[in-house]
Amino acid sequence: MNQSGYSKIIEGISNFPEGVQLTRNQGVILLTIDREDDFNRINWDVLKRMQFIIEQLKEDQSANVLVITGKGQNVFSFGLLNPKLRAEMSKDAVVQLVRFANEVFNALESLPQIVIGAINGKVIAGGFELALACDLRYASEAVLMQLPEAGWGGFPGAGAPFRLPTIVGAARALEIICLGKELDATQMKAWGIVQDVFHTNDFHSQVMEIAKQINEKGPLAIKGTKSIIRTRMQSGFTEAAELSKVLRHSLEWSHDVDEGIKAHAENRKPKFEGR
Repeated sequence: MNQSGYSKIIEGISNFPEGVQLTRNQGVILLTIDREDDFNRINWDVLKRMQFIIEQLKEDQSANVLVITGKGQNVFSFGLLNPKLRAEMSKDAVVQLVRFANEVFNALESLPQIVIGAINGKVIAGGFELALACDLRYASEAVLMQLPEAGWGGFPGAGAPFRLPTIVGAARALEIICLGKELDATQMKAWGIVQDVFHTNDFHSQVMEIAKQINEKGPLAIKGTKSIIRTRMQSGFTEAAELSKVLRHSLEWSHDVDEGIKAHAENRKPKFEGR
């Protein structure tokens, strides 16, 4: 994609509501989730913009790196949903949103470019699942990460159960998801969730320097290497992703999900029954 191609993306996303900013420096594209007033939550509008950008980048021949971050210094993204939001939506709407997020995150992971998750602040639930769909992840030193869905009676529905085990191993992934505890940046690095941790004040410049260095390498080498590695890692991915979609659909109509939402609204501990 030359500069005119980039202009086409800018023109195209202007047709969608606000929620994503896009800038370019030579072969490096920076995508910023711009919903700071709502913890950079990923809603339909953000997903639609991301989907459009990804579709355009698939045919790009001049951009080698896509960096994804959140607006501000405190929050990368609080994800898609929480019990309060879920209580305001129909179950069909919840399932549709989660499935659309899966489509977008899968497409993101399939891009030929190297995709970097610049985790600049707290990252929860679907926000972390977005980061897992990136090829490389870097964290600010103040980052806290959590997958809290099990405490709400559900499980992460946008990729964590089938992406996280390839990064930290099956047992560690089960521990992270089932306990739902917060991890700090040091722990995330120790477990290989992020490649490195940088000081908050120069986090952006450090990540963009990495993106710049990748961009300066041979594009055929970079994109070819990603394609080979991704092909090697694909065993079982499709089946696991499909199982996640099926189970997530049935889970939405369970007693436990309803109980989790109700307990959160009533500020009490949920009483799950496994049905």
